[in-house]
Amino acid sequence: MRLQRQFNGKIITLDTRNPIGSGGEGRIYVVANDPTLVAKIYHNPTDEDADKLTLMYNAPPANLDVMPGMTLIAWPIDLLRTVDNRPHIVGYLMPRVTAAAPIHTFYTPKTRREQKPLFNYLYLHRTARNLAAAFNDIHSGGYVVGDVNESNILVSDTAIVTLVDTDSFQVRDPYTDLTFRCPVGKAEFTPPELQNQTFRDIDRTAEHDRFGLAVLIFQLLMEGTHPFSGVYQGSGDPPAIEARIKAGHFVYGKKPVPYQPMPLAPSFKTLHPSLQELFIRCFEDGHNYPEKRPPAIAWTQALKQAESDLTTCTKNRQHRYSNHLKSCPWCDRTRQLGGRDPFPSREAVRSGQHLEPLKIKKRHRLTLNPRVTRPQQPSRVITPTTKSPRRVLKRPQPPAIIRSPRTWLAIWHITEGAIVGGVWGVTCLSAIVAIIFALFGPTSGILGAMIVGSIWGCFFGATAGLFIPEPITGPSKIPVIIGGLCGTFIAAAIAGVVFGALEQDALIGQAIMWGAFMGMVWGTIWNLFKPPLSVPKGRVHGKNGMILGAIWGAFLGTAIGSLLGAIAVLAMELDQPGNSTPEIISRICVTAIVAAGLGALGGILSGATFGTIGGAPPLPTAIRLAGRRGAWVGMVWGNFLGVITGAFLGAIASTLFPQLLQTSPPDNSIPLLLGAIIVSAGIGSAWGIFSGMIWGGLGKF
Repeated sequence: MRLQRQFNGKIITLDTRNPIGSGGEGRIYVVANDPTLVAKIYHNPTDEDADKLTLMYNAPPANLDVMPGMTLIAWPIDLLRTVDNRPHIVGYLMPRVTAAAPIHTFYTPKTRREQKPLFNYLYLHRTARNLAAAFNDIHSGGYVVGDVNESNILVSDTAIVTLVDTDSFQVRDPYTDLTFRCPVGKAEFTPPELQNQTFRDIDRTAEHDRFGLAVLIFQLLMEGTHPFSGVYQGSGDPPAIEARIKAGHFVYGKKPVPYQPMPLAPSFKTLHPSLQELFIRCFEDGHNYPEKRPPAIAWTQALKQAESDLTTCTKNRQHRYSNHLKSCPWCDRTRQLGGRDPFPSREAVRSGQHLEPLKIKKRHRLTLNPRVTRPQQPSRVITPTTKSPRRVLKRPQPPAIIRSPRTWLAIWHITEGAIVGGVWGVTCLSAIVAIIFALFGPTSGILGAMIVGSIWGCFFGATAGLFIPEPITGPSKIPVIIGGLCGTFIAAAIAGVVFGALEQDALIGQAIMWGAFMGMVWGTIWNLFKPPLSVPKGRVHGKNGMILGAIWGAFLGTAIGSLLGAIAVLAMELDQPGNSTPEIISRICVTAIVAAGLGALGGILSGATFGTIGGAPPLPTAIRLAGRRGAWVGMVWGNFLGVITGAFLGAIASTLFPQLLQTSPPDNSIPLLLGAIIVSAGIGSAWGIFSGMIWGGLGKF
């Protein structure tokens, strides 16, 4: 299967003959030309999946990688789309996690003894600590895991934790407040307030995740025992685990409950006192008050302290226990289990003794001791290291401005942009001509046509608002306003063409031709270059910071420059009144364009410098930008393209055609080249803001 990466344009090939994983949502395949990556391909991809993945891609948690080759959270590093004529998102790329097993392999005594016999209590503490750190990073990024369960967490032999199935996380769009919910969950890790609820209808919170995190930490440190499991002391059948959680029957709490601890479970006092306190806060105090559940950072700090307070048993150096205990609880547990050591010594592992019970005196043997046959000794035992993993920040940085990956597709984009842009340019200049003649000309017919157009536009806008849901159209007044503006603009464009044809005015024809040229250039540039939407959350530095700084600098410089120019003209007019209204408006427009050009060029230089050093904010994004956010991004990006293109064309025109641009005898106050660049940049900024707003609002990115 051949697919294209959404944000860097590379074509990849997937080995679909041998999927390495499969579920209800999709399958996971290895990337043929890069074994460090895997791809999840959905069975039935939707637009909602694409929007959610784009939000995740653009705002990853702070610490995805703990060290080279070790991933803390298997986050989407790119989206995958088809390579046909109608590309659509079908899945995403993520780092491949190797040499890791599900977390239940480590907290279940039987599987740990058989597969990871040297993974001792110190490593279980480190696993819990790394797990809490991962949850803290997720919550700090504004995400919620939602579906907390033992199958979505992988652990390496050195206690490195990796969270997978991240596309099921709950994601909130900070720009629209739209929440992509997590529709699934497992009862054993679900807090009491969400038991027997429909997850599709609920916005999860970090407090909900805290419950599931505490359950996993409890199981890691209590030999797989669930905090709400116990021997029922009441009459009738024992309640299910869901009912126990909902009732708040924490077996090891301070409040009386109709349960006794499981007979073979470790003692609650085995845990470090600070951990005991956190478990009581979570499962007992947090039962009716979820906000009292300890956050992930509290678990990280408590586990760090508990880990440092572990001491080594003198009889078996694999036994680690908290120094608040007088004796080794694991030696006692070995005797309790009939000789099965939960943390066998290295000598026992080398000889295979850990796979069968020790031969001890009959009087110490429990009646529940089963008959065990010794399986074949593993051929290879991996000895964990006690070195603490070093967290290293490592984030992928895709290219900021992406060109089309195929030559013929680039040619088509250029042609399409030129055609659509040419039509757009003719429409804009025709409308401008009509508005000028309607306001300052001798004819009133154009003004009447614009009024009729606005009425029809309001009518169609109101009609659309009745049939399109409000979350798409916004409040009921918005469709009417947009419809009226569109109707006025279309009527003005038609009136401008008709008026120019009837009057046979050469200036009108030249203006429309210039509009066609500007539109063709605009459409070509807009289609060739895409806004840098593939940058991480927060301030961006380096190359991407320079580009984003230039973009924001151009926009702010244009806005501030044009505003100051208009204020300067008005201030001069107040000091020396006497000009007519058309003259004042003309002076404001000319001055604002020049000031906007100066401000935009200065903003680009300043923004690029500060963006490289101090960082710059990213652009708001979604997989299909449209509406208000599309218009906002279109204005900012269009302004930048307009300024750069205008300045470039101004420099070329002043070099090749100086006679056409020299309207008065030169006085050497401002060089022709510099003046042409500034004025053209100002015109380009105005054109880019207006055109980008319309094109972005329509979703044409």
